[in-house]
Amino acid sequence: MTDIIFVAVPYVLTTEPIMAPAVLKAIAEKQGFTAVALDLNIEIVNQLKHNDQSQDIVDFFLYKCPKPDLALEISNIIDQSAHRILDYKPKIIGLSLLTSQSKIFTQWLCIKLKTLSPDTKIIIGGSGIRSFVADNDNTFCKELMQLGLIDHYITGDGEVSLVEFLKGNLTYPGIDNDQWIQLTDISNFPFPDYTDYNFKQYEDSVIPLVDNKGCVRTCEFCDVIEHWKKFVFRSAESTFQEMLHQIKTHNIRHFSMRNSLTNGNTKEFKKWLDLICDYNQTQPPALQISWRGYFIVREQHQHPEDMWDKLAKSNADLLLGVESVLQHIRYSMGKKFTNEALDYHLAMGQKYQVPLTLLMIVAYPTETLADFEFTKSWLKDRLSYAKNSVHSVILNFASVLPGTGLEKKKEEYNVVTGQHPSVWFNTNLAITAQQRQQYWNDLHDICKSFNTDYSDILQWQQKSAINTALEYSQEVEN
Repeated sequence: MTDIIFVAVPYVLTTEPIMAPAVLKAIAEKQGFTAVALDLNIEIVNQLKHNDQSQDIVDFFLYKCPKPDLALEISNIIDQSAHRILDYKPKIIGLSLLTSQSKIFTQWLCIKLKTLSPDTKIIIGGSGIRSFVADNDNTFCKELMQLGLIDHYITGDGEVSLVEFLKGNLTYPGIDNDQWIQLTDISNFPFPDYTDYNFKQYEDSVIPLVDNKGCVRTCEFCDVIEHWKKFVFRSAESTFQEMLHQIKTHNIRHFSMRNSLTNGNTKEFKKWLDLICDYNQTQPPALQISWRGYFIVREQHQHPEDMWDKLAKSNADLLLGVESVLQHIRYSMGKKFTNEALDYHLAMGQKYQVPLTLLMIVAYPTETLADFEFTKSWLKDRLSYAKNSVHSVILNFASVLPGTGLEKKKEEYNVVTGQHPSVWFNTNLAITAQQRQQYWNDLHDICKSFNTDYSDILQWQQKSAINTALEYSQEVEN
């Protein structure tokens, strides 16, 4: 019998490991409890690859789009998942929701678990228990409790509240309430324990790694800064020691950073790069460390050329938070770097052959039709970087997320919103959802030249947001 099993609940659009179960297992075991970490998501993702109805099944789990002929197939998936968990004979089941897209699967899974093992306690947590990161609405959890499908839920950072829960302290902030306490020190927890994970299940063997929480910027569109009010970080040495531990344990040397930015604390980031570069100098290429993470664009003097040399030697793969190629739009949203700084990053990426992914918001609420044309021209003018440093451009359809600065400025920007974040209309600019869709299509066509491995999953996800905006556009455009 196991004290507690931590489960990453499907359906999450990723083929990489979900780290929450490994994090929580290590913390529970340090306190003397027996624990198992199960990435159920990857098991279901892989299973559906071989199912002719996979797209319809995924649509059901993500958007609750039922089709009569799917009932038996979905029932079998839920039944199999419940038995997979209960085979460990846990006293407590901890379900971790990475995104809100796991809610439907969670509800059906809880029904089955409670049917098969009514006395087993179920607790849920993770950022996905809410519809959006900065949303304080815990209706989903409360409804599941009222229905008797779960026994408890945890909001916010769970590293400390989980321990209090296991000790029986159910009055601790964040347990069955919204008043959680943000961690201010994330350096003193045990390293995540991935020993229960079968890394052969993943398309690419990577180890997730967290070195900070929050962000140093205050971009108005972002909900991360509304959730983690304070930017907290680990020391370079602590993060590097975890990398060495995971290399020794799993013989995996590629790391996927699970944070909003890797270079938030420039001082610690440079120390971390030095540690990786020193390590890599002692290893043949096949045994060197590599990593992928989000990267803030700063002015040239803050990211001098010697840093780019170290980025190359550390085998970095950077996701640049560009958001918009229009300097006046970036400045107004709170992302203040010049177009010259952006071009400098592209040039340095090309010179040192550091792979870059550009993250862009399509049709920001304050963009004009002339801005749309400028962006298309800007991308066309930089096709020399395609597949030569810039390996991907990810286009995210603009949304007004609850709790963000952008939502708070709706009246200032003359923006009317609907029930979904992608449904909005600027009454001053009068650009329709159809025009925004065409703009996304135009950019998507241009970006085919950049993308060596454009994610079908991301493309599908963004088209879903666009379709939602189109479907409900009349509610705000009229």
